[in-house]
Formats: sequence, C-alpha cells, structure tokens
Amino acid sequence: MPILSYELGHRSTPNPRSTTGARDGHVAAIIKHDTDLRPAQVYSELAANRLAQFLGLPVAIGVAVRAKRDPDSLRFASLKAAEVGLDFYDFTDHDAAFDDDDGADAAPGMHTESGHVSALRRVCQRYPLETAQIAVFDLWIGNDDRPGNLKAALGDGGFGAIFGIDQGASLLCCASRRHEALAQLRRSDFPRFHAFQKLVSPIYCGEMIERICAIPEWAMQAAMIFDDNVGTVTIAEQAEVYDILHERRRFLRDLVSRVLL
Repeated sequence: MPILSYELGHRSTPNPRSTTGARDGHVAAIIKHDTDLRPAQVYSELAANRLAQFLGLPVAIGVAVRAKRDPDSLRFASLKAAEVGLDFYDFTDHDAAFDDDDGADAAPGMHTESGHVSALRRVCQRYPLETAQIAVFDLWIGNDDRPGNLKAALGDGGFGAIFGIDQGASLLCCASRRHEALAQLRRSDFPRFHAFQKLVSPIYCGEMIERICAIPEWAMQAAMIFDDNVGTVTIAEQAEVYDILHERRRFLRDLVSRVLL
C-alpha cells in the first residue's frame, strides 16, 4: 500500500530536550466538532477512524484534540494529506462532478447521482483492492456519504495514492438524530447504495468481510468504547453502538452482495 504523507507547516524550531535532532512543528488538519446537525460527529469520526486504522484501510489519520483556551471542548482533527507533486482527483469538488460525465460511461447499476462517473470507474480500476476495502467498511459502519469524501491519484505513473476522508456521517451520525441513527444501524438493508457499487471485486470484498469478522472483541472495544463521555455521547451509548456494529457483522456478507456486487 502506498505511504500517505501529511502536510507539514512551513516553520519548525529545534526541540530543546531532543538528543536526536527532533524539531517542534505543526501538521495541517481539518478540525471538526459536534454541531446541531451532527451532535455525535466527534465520537463517530474518532471511532470510525480507529477501526479503519486497525484494519489497515487507506483513510486519513485523525486524532482527538483540545484547545488550550477551551480544554473542555473535545474535537476531531483529520490530518491533511500532502498533495504537492501528486495529481489527485478531488471527489470532494462538487462543482466538477458532472463536468465530463453524461452517464454514457456508467456501468450497469453503478451509482451516478453524485456525478464523477468516469472518475469512479477509473479509481476502482486503478485501486481495486483499496476501493473494495473502503466500500465494505463503509457498509459496515453505516456510511452512505462516500461519494464526496475521497481523493485519489488516477494517473498511470508511479505507485499513486488513494485515501478516504470524513467518516462523520457514519455510526451515530448516519442520521441527524441519535435515535434515528441507532435505528438505521440496526437495519440489515442500510446503507442502500455506495459510490463504488457494481465496480468492485467480489474476491477483494470477500477478503475484507473476513477481515472485519475476524476483529477481536478487545480491538473493537478499544476503538469504540472510551473511559469517559465523548462530547455528549455517553459510555453507555458507546457500548450500544459497539453492540450494534458487532451484530452488523452477522449480515454484512448479504449486505455487500446486495449493494456492491
């Protein structure tokens, strides 16, 4: 898998305590917080990111952060990839979604409502393993918001790179209200679509299902249940999401077959 590097700030200073030449610096990040529309966004981003990291998925690393001036406010920082020198296609650019797409390049049954039709076909051809992994993971965590949250180098030269960003519409944020999100996650037919549907390899999807089903319970618990509230998400609610995601593994294969293949 290609190494995804992150954007470093221009200034750095010597670390006075380092004996190995380390320097103090800043890494660029997108900072997210809970909102009225997504009241559990920080928890959902954090838990989904920790699960993705455990599974080795190509998603941008994110961490929990606090500000010195507001230490009681927990936020989520998604590190910004270093894009200089790489020809990334930006699926987050909604204005370009339909620039060269008239639907003629669409495969039977593929997702076309979000545009980027030819780019979606190219990214699945260029990265068959990674797109299958991302798609299966999205179905597991209830993320139906992948179309605008992906960047990838689509040229044929070099190793290239692909990474998913923004899992903020998954888990407890797959609906605008928390009880609705829990109800959605309990459904065996949710999500109903995916950006990569009908474009991914059944073999790679099957391998990803096996990987998810093999996650030890301690690893899922470590990724999803914390020793304190995360924003307004209580420990009991974190445990409830864990239980639901544990149950979703039971019907994941059928869901993948129905939506993706």
